[in-house]
Amino acid sequence: MPWLAPFLRAIPLPAPIVVAALLVHRLEALPGPRVAASMLAVGLLALACAHRPDRHAWRLLAICIAMTGWTVGVAERGLAERLDAAQERRDFVVVGRIASMPIAADRGTRFAFDIERCAPASGDCPGRRRVRLTWQSFADPADQRAKARAQPTAPRPGERWRLNVRLKRPHALHNPGVFDAELRALEEGVAATGYVRAPRRGAIPNERLGRDDWTPGTVFEAARALLRDAMQVALRDTRQDVAGVLIALVVGDQAAIPSRWWEIFNKTGVGHLMSISGLHITMLAGLSVLLARRALRTRVVARTGVLLRWPANRIAWLFGVATAFLYAALAGWGIPAQRTCWMLAVAGVSLSSGRSRSIVHVLALAAGVVTVLDPWAPLAAGFWLSFASVAAITLYASAGRPRVSPLAAATTGTSASRLRRVRSVLVEAARTQWAATLALVPLGALFFSSVSLIGPLANAFAIPLVSGLITPLAMLATALLPLLPGFGAALLSVAALATGGMLDLLEPLADSRFSIAVLAQPGGVALALAAVAVALARWPARLPARRAALAGLLPLAAPVAGLPDAGALRVTAFDVGQGMAVLVETPERRLLYDTGPLYGGDSEAGARVIVPWLRARGIDRLDAVVISHLDSDHSGGAASLLRNLRIDWIAGSLPSGHPVREAGRPFHDCRRGHSWRWGEVAFEFLHPGASPVRGAKSPTNASSCVLRIVSPAARVLLTGDIEAGQERALVERYGAQGLRADLMLAPHHGSATS
Repeated sequence: MPWLAPFLRAIPLPAPIVVAALLVHRLEALPGPRVAASMLAVGLLALACAHRPDRHAWRLLAICIAMTGWTVGVAERGLAERLDAAQERRDFVVVGRIASMPIAADRGTRFAFDIERCAPASGDCPGRRRVRLTWQSFADPADQRAKARAQPTAPRPGERWRLNVRLKRPHALHNPGVFDAELRALEEGVAATGYVRAPRRGAIPNERLGRDDWTPGTVFEAARALLRDAMQVALRDTRQDVAGVLIALVVGDQAAIPSRWWEIFNKTGVGHLMSISGLHITMLAGLSVLLARRALRTRVVARTGVLLRWPANRIAWLFGVATAFLYAALAGWGIPAQRTCWMLAVAGVSLSSGRSRSIVHVLALAAGVVTVLDPWAPLAAGFWLSFASVAAITLYASAGRPRVSPLAAATTGTSASRLRRVRSVLVEAARTQWAATLALVPLGALFFSSVSLIGPLANAFAIPLVSGLITPLAMLATALLPLLPGFGAALLSVAALATGGMLDLLEPLADSRFSIAVLAQPGGVALALAAVAVALARWPARLPARRAALAGLLPLAAPVAGLPDAGALRVTAFDVGQGMAVLVETPERRLLYDTGPLYGGDSEAGARVIVPWLRARGIDRLDAVVISHLDSDHSGGAASLLRNLRIDWIAGSLPSGHPVREAGRPFHDCRRGHSWRWGEVAFEFLHPGASPVRGAKSPTNASSCVLRIVSPAARVLLTGDIEAGQERALVERYGAQGLRADLMLAPHHGSATS
């Protein structure tokens, strides 16, 4: 097929690396370590043989085979290191090292722990594995069990401890379109999760051992912890959200940012700025390159003769890349930081070597390096967002447009000409921002099922503030805290003032009704059309082909999740852990029964499960929500639903003054006999009655809303947490025929009270 050769030659060699990794992740089962080793060997051998330029297609195939074997091998190793099923939920006394900076969690501290051995030694020991532990802090003076579990002193990275732990395999909630915690644990090399337990009477206590164990990783983690602690002291009188953003920007600890603000950042399209992202690392690396070039021009450096052996450009780039790696390590060496560092390294090698490389080849090579080092990276949204945004901005800037320096625009020519140049700079910056926003629309639909409509406006002031003022000022202030505490704290206060002002601007933008557009997760055809449209959008606007190409974005707005056919009923039970959330869809409308649990702190099922799942199907409105009763495993997710979805009315068994009742939506108490119809589907509350339930072990559970749904296709009974007494009362009142159901949720999750 000669016609295929030009297309194959246009594919960069690193491209099959990413493709192979994605293909492996689509497999239902892995072929095994022997097959992985064989494919890796065959692929590398074929690549060595196909070294001639005219064998480009064979090299692509060889790289794909080798990378497939490599990815399978990495996956097999990660799965093999997971905790044995027989060791789950058992107590062990383990000795090991604190491997990460401890992060404040709900009523405790979370950290990575590298197990070295069990104490005493046991043949059933979990072995040398990395686990993620939570150590509960002491909160209630009357709670003696909590007091026994409490941390005797805060753990620090590099310290060796002997701990009583209970472990389990990493577990994820199995809902399409939501965050996969099990995959994240596999990517981070975490073999198990668990918590520190109080030792039994007379058993070995939880205690720090005498000798610390330092590695390069723990040294950086310890430095991060010291910087974070210093910032927390300096920011102790600052707003929690402001302090959380500053700490996240400097050391990468995002735990102090409330989930409410992450929703605001995502709605306004500035979430990429609120962590140590590629933009910040690139900015710091660029500044380091400029400083290095200036230093290399001094007489002191000239006398050393360094420039006779190494070109100044190469030394400057080396210094910039080294600075990027150092900053990324101090910031926690997260996946986005790794991507940026390798991208800068590849770009530095290409530019300093004098070999001309297109931006496409540089990005492809960087993506290949990142994927080889981390085969899970292409599954992350940040992987594609990072490379797509850089590609969009670079390609737009290189599309034959005149470049105007902001400094030159402000300092040369007459006043009128300077004004025109400044205006052209602002217009060009706005167009560049628009190009980046347009390029990320398909990826936003794919990964987040939404696109920020106010993102260009929010980024117009957030990017200069965060990248040009807040982040440099916060980093400088933090570096000065150990040397000049007063001056460093003053600079940090200025950064906090700027951050607070920015947050105050973002909040009303996010609360506007038109802040985001919810888009259903696109299929392959819609995604391909959108990608072509984005690629052609860099053509000059006067060309008809560009205008026609932009129509390729329209399929992204097509609804994917339709309602059931006439007479049918669709019932979806969410996996929310210990709790309940059920979506009922009729041919006309949607009802959500219960909102899932509150997991701890401000983490709840609405934000983690229900809203992402609904958005993945293009749903941003519910006709009704029923909250069966007050317990947090049924009502815990309501707050995020109220913030992110349009809800026509709410019913429930909630006390007066409850936040849901005061949320500004029409609220009805569920009472026996209250009924309504949506088309051919009838709804009726069977319980509770008007009188309070008496004699129950848990009056709250006993007052749960029991909802009967009858359609031509099926009968459904949703029962909340009613107990045996209420079940008998229902049978006496309605009989077997009245309670007949094709689908029933067991009361109180099937517990002994039912």
